[in-house]
Amino acid sequence: MEPTMTIGRRTIEERYGMIGTGGKILFLGGVPMGLKKIARKLALLYDDLVPIDAGTLAGGAHWIRFYEGEQRKVVVLEFDGELNILGENGADIMDWIGDEYFRIHWRAFCPAGGEEWLGSDATKTKGGTR
Repeated sequence: MEPTMTIGRRTIEERYGMIGTGGKILFLGGVPMGLKKIARKLALLYDDLVPIDAGTLAGGAHWIRFYEGEQRKVVVLEFDGELNILGENGADIMDWIGDEYFRIHWRAFCPAGGEEWLGSDATKTKGGTR
C-alpha cells in the first residue's frame, strides 16, 4: 500500500513539479545562471542549503528548490527577475522518504550530496573508493 501524500508535499509538487524535475540553469535577465549562482545572488549560500532544481512559473516568477539540512526540509523560494523573494513553501523531508529517513547515514547536509536527488549510489564516495 502506497503511503498517503502529505499536504506539504502535494503543494510543492503541484506548483513546482516532482523533486529533481526542474532545471539546473535559469535565464535571469537573459543571462544563464546555475543553481549555486542563483543561491549566491539570493544570499542563500550556506552549507546546509543544497540547491536541487529551479524553474519559472507561468506568471513569470522564478523558483529554486533546496534541501535545508538544519531543519531537514525541502524548501522552495519564489523570486522575481530582480531577485526579490516573493514567497516560500516547505515540507519535511520525511514526506518524500518516509521511514528511510531513519536508515540514511546523514552527512552534514544532504543524503544525496545535492547534485542528485536521493537516487545516487550511497556506496560511492569521493575519489571512487569505498
